[in-house]
Amino acid sequence: MAIVKGFDPAPSGQEPETGSGEPVPVGVWGDSDSGVGVFGTSGVLPPDTLIAIDGPAGVEGHGVNGPGVAARSLMGLGVLAQSGTASGVLGVSFGPGGGVAGLFGSSTTGADGVVGFVGGATGVVGSSIRGNGVHGATNTGIGVFGQAFATGPAVQGQSAGGPGVRGESTTGHGCEGTTQGDNTFGVNGSHLSPAEGAGGAGVSGFSFFGAGASVISVLGNGVDATSFAPLPGNPDTAAVRGQNAAGMAGLFVGQVRVTGLLEKAGGGFLVDHPLDPANKYLSHSFVESPEMLNVYSGTVTTDEQGSARVKLPAYFEAANRDFRYQLTVIGDFARAVISREIEGNEFEIRTDAPTVKVCWQVTGVRKDAWAEAHRISDEEDKPPAQRGRYLHPELYESTAGIHRVQTIRSAIESVLPLPDELREQAERAIDDLTAKGEADTTMLRERLSELRKSSEKRAQEGQAKLDKEWRELQALISRKRPRQ
Repeated sequence: MAIVKGFDPAPSGQEPETGSGEPVPVGVWGDSDSGVGVFGTSGVLPPDTLIAIDGPAGVEGHGVNGPGVAARSLMGLGVLAQSGTASGVLGVSFGPGGGVAGLFGSSTTGADGVVGFVGGATGVVGSSIRGNGVHGATNTGIGVFGQAFATGPAVQGQSAGGPGVRGESTTGHGCEGTTQGDNTFGVNGSHLSPAEGAGGAGVSGFSFFGAGASVISVLGNGVDATSFAPLPGNPDTAAVRGQNAAGMAGLFVGQVRVTGLLEKAGGGFLVDHPLDPANKYLSHSFVESPEMLNVYSGTVTTDEQGSARVKLPAYFEAANRDFRYQLTVIGDFARAVISREIEGNEFEIRTDAPTVKVCWQVTGVRKDAWAEAHRISDEEDKPPAQRGRYLHPELYESTAGIHRVQTIRSAIESVLPLPDELREQAERAIDDLTAKGEADTTMLRERLSELRKSSEKRAQEGQAKLDKEWRELQALISRKRPRQ
């Protein structure tokens, strides 16, 4: 037999009425100025078991085997809760196993299962000691949808040890961010560790065979990176850093511009071989110098008097100083000299015979504003923090490199958090890779296939569980539906 009791020596003074004072009809009205307005229980507690009352609440429900509070509506909201200073709805579950939700919301008509809305704080807050703070699952739509009308985040995840927000998908994007606002980000990640040299990243992307991060922009920068760390203090810090022990650390298909100093161990050009472009490459090395030099060259033929005037670009004297000359006579034995040095962006050549072909070369030291401000010192002492360390330690039979080299193990472990049941398989794969010193793609693919099958099995089990719960929920709703 159902029972309704009400007892409280001190009513709160509230009345079920609208803001204009009109009375509102209610089925059950519970009132208290210091306790629980309505308290409902269901099921028999096991011996020596106690469920404590959380505190003053408008409605509090405790269920042993079923929901503490179950609310259903065919046309409107299942639950509407409002509070001035505390939580509008508080759901708590003490179930020992998984799959027991503190608060569960469902909709059979394509609407939202749970909607949280607030003016200045958080619409929905989920907190968990061991499981998911908020878990959203769907067959066709969005598992969790957050919408904010203020400046705060629509969805925010915080974690003391694991990912704040983690997205997984077997067929689509694990996490996708979209924005239409000016100066905003589709996905924005921050890492705020105060420790110097602490590991971590604002956004971390990982892939075994594809791109760790794939970025596309139609009208803006594909990647826009900024770092404020001073290079002398931490030489391993850069706005963009690429590392690949087995191949290219960077590949640019298109024009590249460097507005600052470009430092390199070597370099050159690589083109399709002009004699066999389909099967060979042609490569040449750069010409290096301890000075910033510009080189100009050409060919001229002296006149009947053995004289020739060579005109240089109009910017020549504005861009160069300390001129050096070289002359080579072609065809006949003759002597050639610089009869007048560069003045007014031109110079003169004289030969001791008429109509002599002369190849000339002029070298100038750069004196443009950038060059004057950034002269290169051909020799310099290493800073104290870099002494005893090498840019290329492998050439000196040393492991003391100036730049940090990330191993396969550290790379995988830092960005690939795995469930406990898959950790052992991943450890074996990492051990095999590091033992060989290189990525054996055949073996790696086999191990990845094992991990992928395990992940797919877990996803299928989760889907089957979700389908089962959905069928049970539909059956429950069908039984509760009013009969016509």
